[in-house]
Amino acid sequence: MEEPAINATLEDMRHSLEFIRLLQTATLEGSNLTPEVIEGIRNPPNQGLTIDDPDLMLWIEVYMAVGNASEETFNAVRDGIIQRFPTVKSMSLYKVKKAVEKLSGVSCVGFTGPFAGYDHCHKCGEARFCPKVPRQTFITMLPGPQIQAIFRSKEGAEDLGWFYKTAQGIIIATPRHALSLAKYFDLVSGQLLLERHDVVLMLYQNKKSDCWISLWLKRYKKIYLLPGTIIPGPNHPQVLDSFMFPGFFHAFHATLRRQIISRLFLALGTADGPGMAMFNGSVGHHGTLGCRRHKPGCPHYYPALLRPTGDLVPGCAHDDISLASIPLPSLLLSARTDTQYKQLRRATGLCLSRTLPVPFCFPLDLMHLTCLNIPELFVNLWRGTILGSTLSDPKTWDCAILADPNVWLAHGLHVERARSYLPGFFDRAPRNIADKLNSGYKAIEYKTWFYNYAPAMLRWLLPCAYWLQLCELVRGVTILYAEDISPADLVESKRALTRAVEHYEALYYARNPDRLHVVRPCIHLVWHCPDQIVLTGSLISDTQLPMERLIGDLGSEIKQHANPCQVNALKAMLPHLNRASTLTRNIPRGALALGDGYILLRAMDNCMRTVSDLEARAFYEYFSVWAPTLCLDHGSDSFSWRVRKWARLQLPQGMVARSAWKECDKPLSKMRMARCVKFTNGQGTIDIGEVRYFCQVTPELSPVAMVSVFDARDEALYARSLGTVELLTYHGEDSLRVIPVKAIDTVVRMVPDVLPVGVDGATDFKHLYKGHKYFVVQKLGFELQVFCPEGSVDPEMQVDE
Repeated sequence: MEEPAINATLEDMRHSLEFIRLLQTATLEGSNLTPEVIEGIRNPPNQGLTIDDPDLMLWIEVYMAVGNASEETFNAVRDGIIQRFPTVKSMSLYKVKKAVEKLSGVSCVGFTGPFAGYDHCHKCGEARFCPKVPRQTFITMLPGPQIQAIFRSKEGAEDLGWFYKTAQGIIIATPRHALSLAKYFDLVSGQLLLERHDVVLMLYQNKKSDCWISLWLKRYKKIYLLPGTIIPGPNHPQVLDSFMFPGFFHAFHATLRRQIISRLFLALGTADGPGMAMFNGSVGHHGTLGCRRHKPGCPHYYPALLRPTGDLVPGCAHDDISLASIPLPSLLLSARTDTQYKQLRRATGLCLSRTLPVPFCFPLDLMHLTCLNIPELFVNLWRGTILGSTLSDPKTWDCAILADPNVWLAHGLHVERARSYLPGFFDRAPRNIADKLNSGYKAIEYKTWFYNYAPAMLRWLLPCAYWLQLCELVRGVTILYAEDISPADLVESKRALTRAVEHYEALYYARNPDRLHVVRPCIHLVWHCPDQIVLTGSLISDTQLPMERLIGDLGSEIKQHANPCQVNALKAMLPHLNRASTLTRNIPRGALALGDGYILLRAMDNCMRTVSDLEARAFYEYFSVWAPTLCLDHGSDSFSWRVRKWARLQLPQGMVARSAWKECDKPLSKMRMARCVKFTNGQGTIDIGEVRYFCQVTPELSPVAMVSVFDARDEALYARSLGTVELLTYHGEDSLRVIPVKAIDTVVRMVPDVLPVGVDGATDFKHLYKGHKYFVVQKLGFELQVFCPEGSVDPEMQVDE
């Protein structure tokens, strides 16, 4: 960073610039690290870790296996082993932890940064010591030793080289003068990151304990999630820079078997809304940047594009604004007085300098934006519970379709009944939104409800224009959640979101000053997402959704006084200790590997059984194409066949498709259906079917699945909804077909369009009904390796039926 042309006169700005200057001149000698730690960072081990003591290895494996349990659990396991094998050398939990700390090479250090000489807080005046002991401390875990530990195994070194290798492949495959990439995926495809390494810093705030945690992230796997800083509560940190500074101060990189100097850099910093306002130096949603309309009698500005009617507040009477016309802010450093600083802060939305040498530091948080902010806004509009209107009752607005308590309760029941149609690997299924909305409705529940359910379930309730606006928004966001996004997809998403934003203001705000408060920043922020994908790659790669899930796992380790840095480091150096990863590579007992990632899983029938006449006809049609000799001397009416049924099939993505053979043994209320699949038919197009069972036919032919194929989708509704509502009819045994199991692409959810009348989930063993319509539900950002931490395989894999 070049020296600013002016000198800041405000205390906060001076402190911010001082942090930047200290980072520019950072050295290990100035970090307060011990000489031993510095030597370890500069000269890391250049070979893999080996443990020759079998007793030590045994207790480390026990410690890793029960790491989230209590010390008493460890002692009980240890005593049981010693009783059975008295020759084994016993070790206490304390000694095992000390051994793990020594082997991992990771320790924890506290710092105070440039405020080291202060004896009182410059914000509140409180004394630093009480009387000689620090009033409160925070912990910094250096990224360097953690990264070096990962590189001490072959698997870790190869995995962390993925970003560089992938970036080089993209650069080689993209013509020099190409206007865009062939597709956008992960961070590596972002224009600003293609020639960099891959370390991402994310800030997370734990709402329950008000504890702040920073994390260094190499890739979305648990062992590569590196804790950085733990800031205790209950008060929020007033100068966040002073807590983040030590982690930025240390950046070092090492690899296996050879030493190189890799210039570590900060690619992205993410946080939720309140955390991001402190992290990036902005004033949050209270500033006027991008928020050009001031509602009379209200202290807030709102980002309305359309000029309201009637008498307007001075300075807000300008004409309609184009989405692409928002100007860039001026420099905050030009403030010379407190008055100028406050004026520029209000105009720019910034309160601190953030001149860090990063390509694109603070991306939009897709999780909070699309999974919380937008759904909460719409549910309040549809229920008529949004606050802020003084001249009319929101329950009387045209959009208040769920204001009637009976309608709201019926919709909640529909959402609750849909739960049984979502497989277990679909994560948390939405609960009854009418009952649970005010008791901690989760982001993942909101996401499924709003983007998967609402376009289909509310199309009978929402006025046509409002429903079309919803479909535009859902279509644009759905594209953003794809793992691979083509330039044409980005253009489509941008167009859909543009129409959605413009139609939202025209319908919900309608230039009415009394409704100006419904134009929330989240409506306009989502419009910028397609542009950001060009710069930083797929936004699902830096969303907080998988991060918060991983942090939950780390929280359990911290509660049991386990050091997550040391645990992850040891798993990286000795991959066999990572049991979650090992489970994904092991085939369950009795399973049959078919190749290409397909695996038949039990239960398996205990004998061969003759199929029904309709099933025999489906086999006859299949054999007439793939094994005509089996059909000789038989017509379709006289052909018979015997099979031994299999219950489940694991797909290459890791998910498990089930079958009606076993699922129909359970009532609907006791299951999560996973037997509806998308498959490629003989013409190369996609169909959807319900799997009746899997089976092997002949040694020469691949195993097959007996499926009941759904009717073709309602193309008129599909086009009218912009592809957000895919409605099909179920025909049961009237549309049976035999398909190769390797034609199955994925598992989908088929949710009833209308709940069957008089059906009780506790006694319903059919689940799907002939002639009824069902709409398709697919998880946004569905690839399991993106949204699930390492080892979080489909729970059906561990079921032995």
